[in-house]
Amino acid sequence: MFDKYDTMGAYHWRECDRNSKEYNPPLAARYEIVLKYAPNGKVLDVGAGDGYLAGRLAGQCSEVIGLEYEPTGVKIAQNMLVSHANVIIKQGDAYQIPFEDSSFQGVVMADVIEHLDHPEKAVAEMARVTAENGVALVTTPHWRFDRVWDHRHVKEYTADELLDLMLIGFQDVKLVFCWPRFWSDIYRTRIGWRVLRLLGRVGFNPFQNQSDSADGYCQILAICRHPRRTVQ
Repeated sequence: MFDKYDTMGAYHWRECDRNSKEYNPPLAARYEIVLKYAPNGKVLDVGAGDGYLAGRLAGQCSEVIGLEYEPTGVKIAQNMLVSHANVIIKQGDAYQIPFEDSSFQGVVMADVIEHLDHPEKAVAEMARVTAENGVALVTTPHWRFDRVWDHRHVKEYTADELLDLMLIGFQDVKLVFCWPRFWSDIYRTRIGWRVLRLLGRVGFNPFQNQSDSADGYCQILAICRHPRRTVQ
């Protein structure tokens, strides 16, 4: 069971706030990169959690629907986004997205795919609701041989594994990599996380650095276009 929202509340909002004592530069970088590639039209956030990303998307998208399975997450997101007129938070399942085919110009799934027992079903549903000229954006931690990112993860993906998974639903998949491992390892040290938090607060966040190469990077973004209407 995913219990983070019961135990931690609206933690994405706190950890992405530069003024918060819990500020988390890697987490903030993940969302900034998703926002960079997100379209301006109607967007679906699958696994919206406490609603932080949906709230950020609302600033550049005409309409945002946040879909979250966990009841506590839904309640928190609804409370946090009550003043956002163009955001709706609904409880729902990534395996049965409750919208018609081709409903969205953009579909995002930020660090959710690694929690799913049946990710291929979620990919098929994302492809179904993505418009022909739309884009789906999926982030996930890059598998490392020397550590597990989170014990709650069902599977952590190599670049090739994520590519193969997303090609189930989309004809065109490009992978972009961020979170340089050099900075990620520094962030895990007692002094490093303090220094990087301070730098992030003044506008320098090295976790936003991107590459087309998987080598030396800890986060993957899949940019998926041309959804398959008959999923493989």
